[in-house]
Amino acid sequence: MDQDLPDPMPMEVDLEQVAAWLDGNIAPLTVDVRELQELVTGLLPGAHHVPLVQLPRKASQLFEKDAPVVIYCQKGIRSAEAVGWLREQGWSRCTSLRGGFEAWLQAELPVVPGTEGGNLDASDRIRYARHLTIPQVGVEGQERLLAGSVLLVGGGGLGCPAGLYLAAAGVGKITIADDDVVEASNLQRQVLYRTCEIGESKAVAAARTLKALNPGIEIEALPERVVESNVDDLVSAHDVVLDGADNFNTRFLINDACVKHGVPVVHGSVYRFEGQVTVFDPAHSGPCLRCLHPVTPAEGSCASCAEAGVLGVIPGIVGTIQAAETIKLLLGIGSVLRGRLLLIDAMDTSFREIEIPVRSDCTHCK
Repeated sequence: MDQDLPDPMPMEVDLEQVAAWLDGNIAPLTVDVRELQELVTGLLPGAHHVPLVQLPRKASQLFEKDAPVVIYCQKGIRSAEAVGWLREQGWSRCTSLRGGFEAWLQAELPVVPGTEGGNLDASDRIRYARHLTIPQVGVEGQERLLAGSVLLVGGGGLGCPAGLYLAAAGVGKITIADDDVVEASNLQRQVLYRTCEIGESKAVAAARTLKALNPGIEIEALPERVVESNVDDLVSAHDVVLDGADNFNTRFLINDACVKHGVPVVHGSVYRFEGQVTVFDPAHSGPCLRCLHPVTPAEGSCASCAEAGVLGVIPGIVGTIQAAETIKLLLGIGSVLRGRLLLIDAMDTSFREIEIPVRSDCTHCK
């Protein structure tokens, strides 16, 4: 009998005990039963990888029925089920790691690189674990997000939900440009702000909230408007611009600078129960805003949110879709809304698209 290991083994064991066993002279065999794509988050030192579906066939080849074995998965659920089955089949000394690999990572215990180590540290592997197991993202994609930069023009109804999800996703640099302050009437839809922040700079308050959400990324607060004197520097310093502006002049100013610098714009707008989203990206054969509106509408020709009103959740829907399009652009995956205007009607719960052609006579993007 192994002197340092109990017999019988408990059904579940705490990670501190497993760590002590692995540091000792007599360590149990450790078996990782996760799927291959989950291994990007790393493995326990010395662990053998046997996907759960293969465990019934490979168990007898891997360890004797009286051998001490620690089984683990991501959260400790699948491994507990595996231990139950193994014990029924006569493997009496197997046990499940309580909390699984996620608990092991949270405790900052030693790990070894999995199928794709990359440059992500242990905290990144925990935070972005659900991204790492998506084949279209993985380690390489997450590293792209962390290297990416987004300019949020406006920290209002659209910028708030978009900013939250971009920060949570790990976009490496987010700049929030807004010269406004938080008002009580904003709180019905602008979810980055709290009542105690009324009167504060939106850019500063938003940056503080996003930094608290994800301390590992860079958040820059720019408490000023995007104007002719700064638009070129701002646009050229970012990979994607997310347009949440509240006036036509700013939208067209952004459009023209993005055409000039070859930077895509993820455009969104809201009105009462309706929303619109599209991507203006002439650098990749898409139209620009002036293809949709050849003449800049006069300010005041369309009612603002203050004048017409907007259902509080509509900016959340539109801003979240804008964030999704932004992430796809940074990752280079999927079919973005380039040349397609997505129309959202919450009253009818309907989504439809309108094609936006590139105008042959557009003087800005041709």
